[in-house]
Amino acid sequence: MNRALSIVGLVLLAVGVASCRDYKATEEDGPEQPIAFYHSVHAGQNQMPCMYCHYTADRSPAANIPSVQLCVGCHVAGSASAGAVPAQASLTFPSKQRDSTWHREALKLVDYWKRGEAIPWVRIHDVPDHAHFPHYVHVNAGLQCQTCHGPVQNMKKVYQYSSLRMGWCISCHRGETPLSAPEEAAVRQRSSFVRKIATLRAQGNDVRGQLATYPNQRASTDCTVCHY
Repeated sequence: MNRALSIVGLVLLAVGVASCRDYKATEEDGPEQPIAFYHSVHAGQNQMPCMYCHYTADRSPAANIPSVQLCVGCHVAGSASAGAVPAQASLTFPSKQRDSTWHREALKLVDYWKRGEAIPWVRIHDVPDHAHFPHYVHVNAGLQCQTCHGPVQNMKKVYQYSSLRMGWCISCHRGETPLSAPEEAAVRQRSSFVRKIATLRAQGNDVRGQLATYPNQRASTDCTVCHY
């Protein structure tokens, strides 16, 4: 019995140590996707805003994956019209002369469109089922996509830039994670936690205890905020 408990203890210790390690990832850690979608071309070179493709991020708990129809709207002429027939679709951008690699990958998109199939993208960012990260709350608070997802506009292959661990979330809520000046100003103005503290202070309440340890706290760290 004691031996079993010792083994369990060692396992828990190993898990705890692993969760405390510094997190670092590169493009090499990104999974291979069914189509080589270069964010560096779309979000970087062509300066497409993130919300063009992930258009539910400001009104839904999850940021959507763009549909095949949205993609062919740029790559297949006439695909957005009501009478478009997917079986007759042909690639118009990029042309074969411009870049053979991009042309070859874009042809895969056309094939999915013709077959009426969704692209089986490999998910990269995923929090545990017992935790919730509502995208719309963070986007509407003024945070930029790159704050969590890294410089996607420079990535050929997207990878998990941030650890997504509990401590990573808590550090940002406590105000320890640096933000750009515009982001910080937006969060200070829109955060329900900051507004609540300001209201309590204006009503004559003593809020020094709340902010004694983390004077720059931006959001609540109550368990029910993420685990509900």
